[in-house]
Amino acid sequence: MTLLTAYNQDVQRFFQGGYCNKIRKETILSTIEEKVFQMGKSFGHLFPNKRKQVLDEIIYLLSGTGICKIGADKLAEKVNCSVRTVKSAVASIKETDQLVVARLADDKAGKYIFVYKEHPNFHQILKEVFFLDSLPVSDAVAPPFAPLVAPLQNAEPVGAVSVEGQKTSSNHINSFNSLQERDSIQQAIENDVQEAHQDQQKTREKLQVYQANQFQLMLFDEIMAFPFPDSIKTVAGTIALRVGMDCDERKVLQAMQLLNKMAINMMNGVEIRNIVAVFSEGMANQRYLVVSTPAVQQSATPKVRFYNWLEDLS
Repeated sequence: MTLLTAYNQDVQRFFQGGYCNKIRKETILSTIEEKVFQMGKSFGHLFPNKRKQVLDEIIYLLSGTGICKIGADKLAEKVNCSVRTVKSAVASIKETDQLVVARLADDKAGKYIFVYKEHPNFHQILKEVFFLDSLPVSDAVAPPFAPLVAPLQNAEPVGAVSVEGQKTSSNHINSFNSLQERDSIQQAIENDVQEAHQDQQKTREKLQVYQANQFQLMLFDEIMAFPFPDSIKTVAGTIALRVGMDCDERKVLQAMQLLNKMAINMMNGVEIRNIVAVFSEGMANQRYLVVSTPAVQQSATPKVRFYNWLEDLS
């Protein structure tokens, strides 16, 4: 593997205006974990215990602009591990083939430089930091693998109901009419947002008008910042609305994981004709999520033998 080096001043240029984001960090980690699995390797074997914490710290630093610089000693301090463990983690990172691992050529030479290969800034970083048009062959991004799970390809929007031939009460009819009216309003809002899809700023402005809470806008920003296919970014505004008015930080992470899963399948040749419908179905059924949070099991209150402390007062 070719050892790439860069000068501190060139690396520093990409730190301006970037910010680290734990939701984006989790999305990147999910991508790397799945790629490792598709390579036929065990993620847990490559990154046990402290090595996983080292990877977490590096990916968090990369979640902003796609590049970071840090020394092995600093990483060891942050994770509370040995420098040897950091070096073992870096060796495992190289095996994933998802990050460029380089070194600073000046100003504390020996510091690591990490670059995420799928970040939107990647090609610009290559040109302006390493002065390369492409990676050397041994460091190039590996070709895509076969999809792990094929998503629903021609899913119809959830909620399409046929009432033909069914006996319905007036209450049912009123309920159905109100549902139709609600769906009509929702469709009008989505259409209004979708009309501005070619202008990211206009789409964002319309979302600010229609959003139920700030997390829907956060999801839109995360979709636009992550290297998703254009077909997903085109409907980012509608997806942000579809995630629901109860959207929170956890739901944003779930949505990003689902979209990431869909994107990987699309890059591997799986056709998804209706991205919004597949997304809605996936979120409703919690399907194709790479990481799921296990339910917390509450232990039953232990039974304690009754003791009449009043007897001690007599």
